[in-house]
Amino acid sequence: MANSKSDIRVKLVTRWGKAKGFPWTTQCPGRTPRWDRCEFTSDPFARDYDWLVAVDDIPRIMPGNREELACPRDNTILVTSEPSSVTRYGKSFAAQFGHLLTNQEEGALPHPRAIRSQTGNIWFYGKSYDEIKATAAIPKSELISTVCSSKRQPHTMHARRYDFTWKLKKALPELEIFGHGVRFVEKKHQALDPYQFHLVVENQIGPHLWTEKLADAFLAETVPIYCGCPNVFDYFPKDSLIPIDINDFEGSLATIRSILSREGEYERRREAVLEAKRLVMDEYNLPAMLNRIILDHESTGSRPGGVIYNRRLMRMRHPADFLSFAAWKTGNLLKSVRVFR
Repeated sequence: MANSKSDIRVKLVTRWGKAKGFPWTTQCPGRTPRWDRCEFTSDPFARDYDWLVAVDDIPRIMPGNREELACPRDNTILVTSEPSSVTRYGKSFAAQFGHLLTNQEEGALPHPRAIRSQTGNIWFYGKSYDEIKATAAIPKSELISTVCSSKRQPHTMHARRYDFTWKLKKALPELEIFGHGVRFVEKKHQALDPYQFHLVVENQIGPHLWTEKLADAFLAETVPIYCGCPNVFDYFPKDSLIPIDINDFEGSLATIRSILSREGEYERRREAVLEAKRLVMDEYNLPAMLNRIILDHESTGSRPGGVIYNRRLMRMRHPADFLSFAAWKTGNLLKSVRVFR
């Protein structure tokens, strides 16, 4: 095991189970899989590690759908990437881990060592950490854009976001819309960099539920016009974004028109946006977050050993979790049926 001043070997696995490449490499300085003292590997078969981090699940390719721990159970972290409307992880599955990093509610995913926070979603921006840091300033020649795909799932905000965006486009022709099935861009930064303002609507409303949709806007140094996380100002400066409620179309339209008509509004907010950009890159970046958690809990005194099973196996082993999962899936199916009648 690593001592208090050595590198800390962290095995970070995802449910996809890719044996090569660390998914967050481009979000680390130098495109290397490390942050401060934490050195990451995403090899699902690695056995030389001090900590295990599982994003969403144990890899499907693992024999027996389980991880034979080479570190103490106290040195394990489950990171959830999805809100409770999209995925149910299960109480028994989460209980196998020493720590939980999640944006899900206590009722949906209880755990005695839960860190209820945003969870460091991978950026979709399309530039590396080093490329972003090396950019002195991003020229802003256009006014306002948004990224909105043609998805319309009823159990998340997709349908409401789609309807709001296209209604807004009719009232605000200068809004430029990008996204799958709408207007293709090879890299997301192409839909962000030229614009002073960017409409961001999250898939779910709830505490800590801000995602790469907001992070990407800050990386592009654009001012988000934002509907989503109600405690977003616990994370970012007040002037860095403009909150709206898409359930109040007329109020949102009035706010947006007022903002766009104010001369110098982008420049007034730029300093706050740059601070938000720094926070996204160096504080709310998952490798940085994991490094802080691990350093805060470095010496546990526990011995290596134990087993962590994947979500499906734990549902089979724990009938209460299975029934809860089945009820949730059935509820989502019924919502879909009602919408498409």
